[in-house]
Amino acid sequence: MSRKWERMVTKNAKTVNKNRLKQGIAPVTDPDQSVVFKGRSILLSLFFVCVAVFLMSSLARSGADSMYWFTTISYFFVGLLIYFVRRPYLKVGRNSLSKRGYAKEKILNAENIKQIIYTPGNILIELDGKSRWGYSKFFNRFDVAAMADKLKRFSEQNNITFVDKTTNG
Repeated sequence: MSRKWERMVTKNAKTVNKNRLKQGIAPVTDPDQSVVFKGRSILLSLFFVCVAVFLMSSLARSGADSMYWFTTISYFFVGLLIYFVRRPYLKVGRNSLSKRGYAKEKILNAENIKQIIYTPGNILIELDGKSRWGYSKFFNRFDVAAMADKLKRFSEQNNITFVDKTTNG
């Protein structure tokens, strides 16, 4: 489809969804709409909370002034903030994947993806260079099975190799 046609379809879908919402009917979903899978940053938040606990345990041996308390509470607060607010994600669009980087969103086009490997509990996206994007159910609490389904459709649409290591054979 041309871009003008895509914009027109999106605009009409928004108006139809608005009318359907007023009528109490479920909105029309776009199959090409990007899907966001969110996880939790457990290791980094656990690190900050452990530092706060260490500072609290060493509080008895040191002279506790107001700055020491502020530092201890700040480490604990940053750990909670990272766990609940700054969540890692993978956004799967029609032609691109994106994730949260250190300072901005990193977008990866389909041409730059070498292959996608799905193992039980893990997804590994290999790029053309030496880098890889890894998503884990254990470390980041991602819904890996749902991600694998969407990434399989993404790889079929964009002619990318999808390796499923969960099946025998």
